[in-house]
Amino acid sequence: MTFLVVLGLYFAALFLLFFFSRRHIGMPALGLTAGAVLAKLWTDGLTPVVAQAGFVIESPPLHSVVAVVLTILPALIVMTRATKAHSFMHQAYSSIVFAALAVMLTWGAFANAVILDDTSRGIVLELLPYDSVVITACILLALLDVVYHRKQPLATKKK
Repeated sequence: MTFLVVLGLYFAALFLLFFFSRRHIGMPALGLTAGAVLAKLWTDGLTPVVAQAGFVIESPPLHSVVAVVLTILPALIVMTRATKAHSFMHQAYSSIVFAALAVMLTWGAFANAVILDDTSRGIVLELLPYDSVVITACILLALLDVVYHRKQPLATKKK
């Protein structure tokens, strides 16, 4: 259950972070997707550089930490510029989608950092076939949010 507890706390932390930022989901979720691509491309090459810079840790493995940071950092940067959600429901929905997408994109790095017990392994193996469906659904929801929640042009804003 250790893996599930860590994953649950990670989901809760990301949910709360995004919930209190009061942002639309669109651009930060696309930032997460870009971060996942960057992590896949650069984690192996960047981990030795980070270790040589003096940041050495044993547990969790440095490789996992670099992968998670590379995945989440672009989303956090984009989140600062994303438009604010104006309703509580949109804020809650955006937070759930963001946290789910972040967890699904980084759960592999967590699996390398935490020992999977029998219960966790069974649940992970049951959910593994659905990760691509969840990721695709979250990205589609983010794209819909970008398309339907645009900023008003400067000329049409009311004073």
